[in-house]
Amino acid sequence: MARRLLVSLTLLVAAALTACGGSSPAAAPASHRPASTAAKAAPTGVPAPAIVRTAPSHQPVPILMYHVIGTPSPGTPYPGLWVAPGAFRAQVEALSAAGFAGVTLDRVLDAWSGRASLPAHPVVLSFDDGYLGQGRVAAPVLAARRWPGVINVVLHNLGVPGGIGAARLRSMIHAGWELDAHTLTHRDLTTLDAAQLRHELAGSRTALRGRFGVAVDAFCYPAGRFNATVQAAVRAAGYRAATTEIPGAAKPSGDRYALPRIRVDGGESAAAVVAKVRAALGSGA
Repeated sequence: MARRLLVSLTLLVAAALTACGGSSPAAAPASHRPASTAAKAAPTGVPAPAIVRTAPSHQPVPILMYHVIGTPSPGTPYPGLWVAPGAFRAQVEALSAAGFAGVTLDRVLDAWSGRASLPAHPVVLSFDDGYLGQGRVAAPVLAARRWPGVINVVLHNLGVPGGIGAARLRSMIHAGWELDAHTLTHRDLTTLDAAQLRHELAGSRTALRGRFGVAVDAFCYPAGRFNATVQAAVRAAGYRAATTEIPGAAKPSGDRYALPRIRVDGGESAAAVVAKVRAALGSGA
């Protein structure tokens, strides 16, 4: 059974992440406000927090990018996308020991506009595609420190072998995780026409909102590929931000539809991940 699950997960990674290394996207236009932003829905059973206006935060925030949390078998495609469970635990422990605290991307965006506050050293842990290990392994590790995560779900990964299940995803949302969209089918958005773009962008947001009852305010570009046309379609679909594979820390003065992230590769030590975060912040924090 375990062998069948690993084979299914390997095929899922290969199908969804053929281009996940990504190339540098075209230059992006300046940030724009979305046409509309849906009111945030609280996870079931969790009261919606009161929004208290504070002074806008101007601090940059590192957004870590993870894919599969698990151990690949020999010959697995894209082994660099797999972070071993023990390595992930060590990375979270090292970040915490260095003074970082996990937050959601929604909280960062609210803080940048003066609608929320941030800890002294915030970090966002984002997980692409929607794999089983993100719920089975990563969620308990983060829960032990009362940190939320951000999961960027591809709709066709929901409930398939090796993919995240709807019940597990609901429990993660209930625990404070942020649910964001990563398209319906993980296609290269720069190759699609206008109708196909709307289907992948608006369609994935509508489906996730309807199924899980949360806002789904941010988007993640498959394989990090986007251009000005794709950005305009993301704004038109109602998202208020989008994450990329451009390396670096996200800044409030930057383009909200081209937020950088810090890739965590398989085999990286906990110390190396902390060093990457500090380098991106440029302050030795």
